[in-house]
Amino acid sequence: MPKSNSATVKTTRRAAVPVLAAAKEASDAFDDRGRTVPWMARTVHRLYDAQAQKILDRENIAISYWYYLRVLAERGELNQLELSKRVGIASTTAVPALDNLEKRGLVQRTRDPNDRRKYFVSLKDEGRRLVDELLPELTEMISASLDGITQRDMGVFWKVVHRIEANLNQKAQDDTVVD
Repeated sequence: MPKSNSATVKTTRRAAVPVLAAAKEASDAFDDRGRTVPWMARTVHRLYDAQAQKILDRENIAISYWYYLRVLAERGELNQLELSKRVGIASTTAVPALDNLEKRGLVQRTRDPNDRRKYFVSLKDEGRRLVDELLPELTEMISASLDGITQRDMGVFWKVVHRIEANLNQKAQDDTVVD
C-alpha cells in the first residue's frame, strides 16, 4: 500500500510541474520568476512593514497599531467595526490592539448612544502628535523606495494598481472595505 501512495504522490508532483508551467506561459499573472501579483504585493508590503517598524520602534508602536492610528488620523472618529474593516484586520483582533492604544492614551473609545454594544474610536491629542511626528519620516522612507522610478512609470503603476483594486472590489461585492 505505501508503494502505491508513493507512486501516486510522485505522479501528482510530476504532473503539477507542466500544469504550472503552462499556466505561467499562458498568463500575465506571473513574472519571469513565477511570482504572482499577490505574491509580490505581499513581499513588498512585508518589506515596507519591516522598514516602518524600525521607525516606529522609537515610540514603541507595533506596525499593526500604526495602521489604526493612521486610519483614524485620516478618517476621524469611526465605529470600531468600520475601523477594523478599513485597517483590514479582524474585529476580534482590534479589541486587544485598541485596548493597548487606549491604555497608552493614544485613542479613546466612547459608547454609541444609540447602540450600547458599539463603540466609536477617535485619536486623542497624544495619538495625533505621534502621527504628526512619525508620518513625515515614514513618507520619506516610502519615497526613498521609489528612487530610480520615473513619474511616468509611477503614473502607469497607479493606473494599473487602481484597476486591480476596482476589479477585486467588484468581485467582493462590497463585503470588504480597506483603506
